[in-house]
Amino acid sequence: MLTYITMGTNDLQRSEDFYDAIFNVLGYSRQPAWTEGWAMWGDDNNPDKGFSFCICPPFDGHTATAGNGTMFAFSADNAELVRRFHAAGLLAGGENEGAPGTRTLYGPDFYVAYLRDPDGHKLACVCRGYSPEADNYTVEE
Repeated sequence: MLTYITMGTNDLQRSEDFYDAIFNVLGYSRQPAWTEGWAMWGDDNNPDKGFSFCICPPFDGHTATAGNGTMFAFSADNAELVRRFHAAGLLAGGENEGAPGTRTLYGPDFYVAYLRDPDGHKLACVCRGYSPEADNYTVEE
């Protein structure tokens, strides 16, 4: 359906560090950028194939802002990856928007975590088909 998305950033290096951290957890690698001043990630080293996630300063020269009601959700194969995504994002300067866990509003097997990137863009990481019985995670006290 999509070939790429682009999100604006006010600090390219800070955002590169943040997205390197979360995409490393999910197995997406850096792609060669189409042009200077961009950073790109995807599941293939060829940005002309598959889907790419891109960041760059806004073309109009104004401040990048997060969209109200806009969110991008990334898929994870299991709940552990959702938790690692969330932890990596927080360590890399993101803000918590919802700790990892099930959201029964979306179904009993919908396991998700929410973050805001350093520019305020909302992100999610979702594992569908979650089973608490199959998850060996225990909360440390």
